Amino acid sequence: MTTQWKDTYKIGDTEIDNQHQELFRKINTFLEAQGKTELVASAMGLYKYTREHFGHEEQLMQRVGYPGLVPHVEQHNDLVNRLNEISQSIANETLVTADLEKFLTDWLLTHIRSSDTKLAAYVKLHAGD
Repeated sequence: MTTQWKDTYKIGDTEIDNQHQELFRKINTFLEAQGKTELVASAMGLYKYTREHFGHEEQLMQRVGYPGLVPHVEQHNDLVNRLNEISQSIANETLVTADLEKFLTDWLLTHIRSSDTKLAAYVKLHAGD
């Protein structure tokens, strides 16, 4: 089962919206993976892209002086830590996938709809400062 990107998830920043769409693709690739080799490869792809995306957002927040930077970065760190745990579970062959899709999509949608939407609004107001 996969989770599809919807235009209602857009936050109004084209680059970030495109990155979010790619995150959905990476999550779906991971959730559709079959066998340990494919799981490991897709988990690494998701992890790497997530780190790149978060790095982009964090640079943007620093550049515009975003006041919500610290809690936003903490949310990013929480997901990165969880992705590390997932990777470890794959390596140890203890991964339970039943709740994984719900966790990943719920986390991403909640983060987009709250934290990233606030960031985009702030950037729009302060980009020219």
